[in-house]
Amino acid sequence: MHIAAKSWLNSYFICFFFIWGIFLPFWGIWLEAKGVSPEQIGTLFSLGLVLRFCSNIGLLPRLKTARGTLKLLSVLSFGLLACLLLLVFFQGWYALAALTLLLNFLIGPMMPLGDIIGTRLVKQIKINYGQARLWGSISFIVGSSFVGWSISEFGSESILWIIIAAALVTYCLSLIKLNPQLQDPTDKPKEKVNIFLLLKQPTVIYFVLVMGLIQGSHGAYYAFSSIYWSSMGISEFNIALLWGIGVLAEIILMRFNDRLFNHWSIKNMCLLALVAGIIRWFVLWYTTDLVLLMLAQTFHAFTFALAHLAAMRFIAKQADELMVGYQSLYSSLSLGLVMALLTYISGWVYEPQSGTVFLWMAAILLPVFILLKKWRIE
Repeated sequence: MHIAAKSWLNSYFICFFFIWGIFLPFWGIWLEAKGVSPEQIGTLFSLGLVLRFCSNIGLLPRLKTARGTLKLLSVLSFGLLACLLLLVFFQGWYALAALTLLLNFLIGPMMPLGDIIGTRLVKQIKINYGQARLWGSISFIVGSSFVGWSISEFGSESILWIIIAAALVTYCLSLIKLNPQLQDPTDKPKEKVNIFLLLKQPTVIYFVLVMGLIQGSHGAYYAFSSIYWSSMGISEFNIALLWGIGVLAEIILMRFNDRLFNHWSIKNMCLLALVAGIIRWFVLWYTTDLVLLMLAQTFHAFTFALAHLAAMRFIAKQADELMVGYQSLYSSLSLGLVMALLTYISGWVYEPQSGTVFLWMAAILLPVFILLKKWRIE
C-alpha cells in the first residue's frame, strides 16, 4: 500500500501530535491519579528528558539512508504501542516508573524524525513544511481538548486508552510506503560528521544554551501546570482549553511566520521569545484568573513557536551534511538535557497550590540576555 508523500507527512504529524497533546499535558495527572507524588513526577519527567536526550543523540546520528529513517520510525512506533499496552496490566510504582521512562526514550526521536522526513520532502518534491506542521499543532489541540473532556466524563483512566488508540494508528501509518519514496541526497559527505566536534564552536555553544534555556523554561510548565491548575480548582476542561489556546496561538504564528518575521534576525526572534517568556511565566505565577491565564497562554506563540522557528532557521543556514548533526544537538541538548535539568529542579521547587515554580521559570531566562549579547549571529 502506498500513500502520497505529502499526505503521509500530514497524517504523521496529526497522529504524533495527537499523542503529544495527550502525553504532555495529562501524563502527570494520570500518574498522580495512580498515587505518584509531585516530587516523583518531577523526577520521572526530568529523567524522561534525559532518556529523550540519550535516544536522540544515540539514534539520530546513526541514520545513513532514507529507508533507515522510516524503519527507525516504525520500530519506535511499535515499541511505543507495546509499552502503553503493558501499562494496562502493570501499574505498580516500579512498573509506572520504568514504563514512563521507556515511553520517553521511544517518543524522543519521533518528533525530529518527522522534521527530518519533512526536510527531505521539501528538497525532493517542494512541499510546504510549515503547512504540514500546522496539522500537527491542530491535532495537538484536538487531542488535549478531547482528553480534557473525556476525563470529566470517564475519569483519568481514559487518558491511557485514548493514547493507546492513537499509538496503534501511528504504527499502522508507519508501515505504509510513501509515493514518491524518500530519496537519499546525491552529495554525501566523505567522512562521518562527529556532532560533538560541533560543540567546539562558540556559535554552536551559544545556540544550544540560548535555545536550551528558552525552551527549557517550559519544563516546569509541561510537568506541573496541569497539576497546579487542578489543585487550584480549575476544571480539566478549562485546563485543556488553556493548553489549546497556547497551541492555537502557535498555529497562527506559524501560518503567518513568513509575513511577520521573514526580515527578522535570528537574534531578534530569540529576544522577543525571551521577553515574552518572562511576561508569561510572571502572569502564571501571579494569578489563576482564567481570563488572564488565557491571555498569557497566547504568548506560547513566541515562547515556543518563535524560538523553534529561530532554531530551524539557524539549522537551515548550515551546510547540508551538517544539518542532521545540528538537528540532533538541538533535539538532544536544548530540548533534552537542558530541559531535563530544569524540570528536575522544578520538581523540588514545586509546591501544591503555589505558583512559585512559574516565578522560577521566569528567573532562569534572565541569563539569556547576556548570552544573546555575546552570540555572534544575525
